[in-house]
Amino acid sequence: MKEKVLLLGANGLVGRAVAAALREAYQVVPAAGHSAPEDGYCLPVEKPGRLAEVLEREAPEIVISSVRGDFGQQMAFHEALAEGLAGSGARLLYVSTANVFDGDLSRPWREADAPRPQSEYGVFKRDCEAMLEERLGERLIVFRLPPVWSEDCPRIRMLERHSRSGEAHHTWQGDTVNVVLARQAGDWARYVLGHGLRGIFHVGTTDMVDYFVFEKMVCEALGIPEPVFEIEEAGGEAYQAVLPGREDIPEELQMTVAQVLESLRGSRC
Repeated sequence: MKEKVLLLGANGLVGRAVAAALREAYQVVPAAGHSAPEDGYCLPVEKPGRLAEVLEREAPEIVISSVRGDFGQQMAFHEALAEGLAGSGARLLYVSTANVFDGDLSRPWREADAPRPQSEYGVFKRDCEAMLEERLGERLIVFRLPPVWSEDCPRIRMLERHSRSGEAHHTWQGDTVNVVLARQAGDWARYVLGHGLRGIFHVGTTDMVDYFVFEKMVCEALGIPEPVFEIEEAGGEAYQAVLPGREDIPEELQMTVAQVLESLRGSRC
């Protein structure tokens, strides 16, 4: 019998990619914040009591959380999630962010590095990671993601909209990042869960690129006429990159910036 996965945030970019990657090997039960997916649940972060009911009814072996919303409500929601999983033995895959390092942009970061957030978002994600690790221990898996791209992602839609309208497109020059395909995050989830891996994973390209340069490359790859770029300078060398360093992830799941661009280009053919 297939293991049951409760997928929280199933309607989002990462959630949809994870659902597609897991559908054949797992029984995926989707849930989303404000509209119930097909054969799934509506689970707003402001109603953690509803989450407890679903956990009791479904008894999943795995939970994946890619939810969004108010940070305080998200924390309460994840505290309820940890409490609901405490005695079950279930694993949790928590989708986090490169922003847990946004307080120190002096270099790229690896999985073993301690988070150094400054932004409200980064501090929240760091605190949520820490709370979940304290309560779930080795049953917690953390995916830290850099900017996520796909053929229909909001970033590309915004480039297209600004290209058509002539509205200035705000971007960052001098900010060196790595990037991730939504599909790659799904592939990593399938591999990590299927092989019983634990701990923190930086999911993204093995190399880096200037964010402004990458947006220009995306426009060229997809045939989008360049919008008027409103450039914000990072001011010196700045890195917001979470480079993958886990040796237990096979080479075929790794990607480069060039491969991400080629995948985006191929999706439009």
